[in-house]
Amino acid sequence: MAVLSSFEVLAEFLVPSGVLPPGAVNPFAIQGLWVQVSLPPGGPQSVNFNLTYQETTDFNQGAGQKALQAQVIDASGNVNFYDNFFASTGRGFLNQKIGVGQTLIYGVQCLPQLSSADAAQPQNGTGWRGMVQLSSTSTGSLIATPTQRLVYYSGPDITKAPIDAVVYAVPTASGGTAI
Repeated sequence: MAVLSSFEVLAEFLVPSGVLPPGAVNPFAIQGLWVQVSLPPGGPQSVNFNLTYQETTDFNQGAGQKALQAQVIDASGNVNFYDNFFASTGRGFLNQKIGVGQTLIYGVQCLPQLSSADAAQPQNGTGWRGMVQLSSTSTGSLIATPTQRLVYYSGPDITKAPIDAVVYAVPTASGGTAI
């Protein structure tokens, strides 16, 4: 099993309460981790793999596991929600299979609850940090690229238009993308 990168997934106000002047907008940030996995030609025709997440609080901090949303974008570009992220044998995308020439994208993000009682997360709202590991049946055959995606809203109501968004690559533990 190879450590791919570290990760941080969060849904919280950007600035602690009481720091901004009255009337100032305190952006609400939602940050997710996305891992693009590809199987290039020239190797095996298919590879089985696990993409697992070791988080320091077992995803129980803040709103907890109910706020985590996991999805897979398949080789055709379709988004599929992944309900087995919290399987008893591990945390993550388990027993995945990719064919030669395919690219799959795995996303994990935290979404605030949309009820008025649960929506207002404090600055130390829901945030999870840890390491992402990739293990496969064929070492060195996959290319994996992690990215953080961060969206800012003017408050915790994510049904309104965002005020800004950022995407940036996360360094890999090995310094490369071949896994």
